This record gives sequence, C-alpha cells and structure tokens, in this order.
Amino acid sequence: MASLALLGIGLINLFSTSGGELSFWNSFSRQLIFTGFALLLLSLSLFFDYSLLKYVSWPLYFLSIVLVILVKYYGIKVNGALRWLPLFTPDIRFQPSEIMKIAVVVALAGYLSSKPNKNGLGLMDLLFPTILVGLPFYVILKQPDMGTALHIALTVVPIFILRKIRLWVLITVVTIFMAAFSWLFFFGGLNFLLEKKVVQGYHLDRYENFLKEKDPTGKGWQITQAKNAIGSGQVNGRGYMEGSQQKHGFLPAAQTDFAFAALAEEWGFVGAVSTLALFFILIWSSLSAISRCRDSFGSLLIVGMSSLIFFQMIINVAMVTDLIPVVGIPLPFISYGGTSVVINIMCVAVVLNVSMRPYKFAEAPIAENPLLWESPPQNRLVEESGSGVRRLLPHDPKEPDLHPPHRLPHFKPWLKHFATKNWVNQQLLEPEKPR
Repeated sequence: MASLALLGIGLINLFSTSGGELSFWNSFSRQLIFTGFALLLLSLSLFFDYSLLKYVSWPLYFLSIVLVILVKYYGIKVNGALRWLPLFTPDIRFQPSEIMKIAVVVALAGYLSSKPNKNGLGLMDLLFPTILVGLPFYVILKQPDMGTALHIALTVVPIFILRKIRLWVLITVVTIFMAAFSWLFFFGGLNFLLEKKVVQGYHLDRYENFLKEKDPTGKGWQITQAKNAIGSGQVNGRGYMEGSQQKHGFLPAAQTDFAFAALAEEWGFVGAVSTLALFFILIWSSLSAISRCRDSFGSLLIVGMSSLIFFQMIINVAMVTDLIPVVGIPLPFISYGGTSVVINIMCVAVVLNVSMRPYKFAEAPIAENPLLWESPPQNRLVEESGSGVRRLLPHDPKEPDLHPPHRLPHFKPWLKHFATKNWVNQQLLEPEKPR
C-alpha cells in the first residue's frame, strides 16, 4: 500500500510540474503509461517463484553490462547527460544503468546464497563479488554518471552485512577504504582521476560548491533555488499547482532530480514528512518479510531491493536539502522517468514474491527421502537434525494448516506453531513399540 501511495503522490506531483495539462505524449501521460506497464509486470511476476531469478541472474547481468556499454556508441544525450538508449524511436528511450542496479542485486544474491558461510566471508570470498560490483561501477562511472555508480556501491553494502564478514576482513576493508580516501584527497589522487577522465570537472565543481559558500547566480543556482522552494512551502505549502518557484522556471529539473523540492513547495512540511514516512513504512514492511523467508537467496533479495530504494531516496533528499553535493539521482516513485518507475515497482514485486512463498517444497520428495511413504511412519516426523522435510500426516480438520492434504512435504515452517519439540512428539507421534 505504501508503494501505491507513493506512486499516486508522484503522479499528482508530476501533473502539477508538467503544467496541469493533459496531452497524448507529455511527461505526465508517459509516466502514467509506464506506471500501468510496471503494475502489469508486477501482477504477472507474482505467478512465478522467485527462485527462477537464480537461473536468469547471469544473463540479466551480462545483458545489462552490454547495454550500458552501448550507451557510449548509440546513446541519446538529454540535458547534457549521455545515459539513454533509444527504443525503436528516439522519443521512446530507456536508461540501462537503472536495469543494471537490479541486475547487480540479483546476481550478487544468487552468488552469495550458493556459497557456504559458516564462519563468515573471508578475503578471498569477497574477490569475485568485488569484481561483480566493480565492473558495472566503473562502466557507469565512465558514462559519466557518478551518482548511479555510488548508488550501486551503497546498495550492495547491506547484502554483505547480512551475509556476514569476518572481523579481520572487515578491518582490512576499512583500512583499504581509508587509504584510498587519503590518496584521493591528500596525495593527488583526485588530479590523477581527472587526468584519466574517471572524474569529470563538473564533479569537482559540485564538490567545491558544496564545501564553499554558494554562488546563487552561478554554480550554486540549482541548490539555492531548491532550498528556496522548500522554504517557501513552510508548514502547509503554497497549495496544489501554486508553486511559484517551479511554475515560473526558477526551480531546475522540477520533474526529475528536484521533484522533492517541488512537492515540498506545494504541500509544505506536512506533505514532505508524510512522503518520507511512506518511504520508511515501505522499507520497514519490506525488511519485516525476511522473517517469512525460506532461504538465504530470498533474504538477500529482500535486503538488496529494500536497500536499492532506501539509498536512492536518502541520496536524493540529502542532495535536494544540501546535505551532500548535487548528484543526478531521481526520487523513487516520485520523479519522472519510465525506466526508474518500472525498476522501483519491480523491486517491490520481488519483495512481494518472496514474502508470499514462505514454504519450500521439496523438488523430489521421494528421491530425497526414500522412507517417506514407508509404513507405519505416516504419523512420524523426520528428526530436526535430518533433512528438514516433514512426512505427510493424516488430515486434521481442526488444524488445516498443519496437515494440508494437498501439499507435498516441505521444510519446517510449521515448527513455529509449537512450543517445543517434545510437545510435538507428545501430541503428534505415536510411541514406538518396543522391539
């Protein structure tokens, strides 16, 4: 519900920033079409088990890499940024870097979930995942799109935290990061990256503008006008479609990067805080679905998708309120962008898919458990240290969830209904006869 509410707020805000006009192919109409298409994809995706994502994770990952590389040769430049590929016609385009975000999460979750992790991830265990994340990070950074590259790097951090990292490895990683930070800002590393065109000159201008006093008519124009718009909204806002900053063209990128400023101007502090509250409700409800997860792959998917939306929201709001330098990151569900809204809704679709499948059915129950149908053990349970699959029990109308006659044996989510294993033995198991 929170995601649907955010979609509604985004469409209402976009209708205002697009001039309040309905036409066949303006920004509001296009966003409405992409939203409907994304909701259709969400509905269809719920019919498929999320475990299928493991089989398509690598094709999706490499296809996304290829698409991001093709932007350099066949991309379309919009507002000075080369980030889009045409889809049949230049008027219809998509952003491959947005697809890359979800591809990295799925591939990383699939890889880490397939590796044993008794004592935590070691240094060598992090080598391949680092390459997996570093390759799209570098390719997107060369577009150049530093905001999306940093977003991908931040998104994967909670996945590694959930998978657990050994303490000495964590200390080593932090030491390497601090050394790289020192080289970058104190030993000429930034100049080296500028020479190699890994970092662009305007990135440095934004960083310096953030640290120094703003030039309201020069490099600080964007952030100055964004703060003016937010401040003019005060508590209750100027009113819907009454935002003078964006209506008269003072607020730049009011439909995309600075959509939150346009929203705050018209709806004020109350509207801005309510929108942020919906984001936190969405993240909290998504993470709570981990308790119903049946495997590590599902848990990592939920954390990755939630992290993707969370960090994108945090970066955008912090940028608009001048807490961090300006980066080109849209606000999820609110900012205009067809690829962005589709990817964000698909993140929600993955979380819903995982949470609605708490049971793990055995693929070949008889082959995995040869004694499953032997007589008399139809009223026995496999030991907890065994395969983790329960035997079918006679149907009990008083406990339909406990003895579903239509289900195959599955892993033990039902044990949570009982206090102790001894209670299960007393209530459900017939005592074995002495031999």
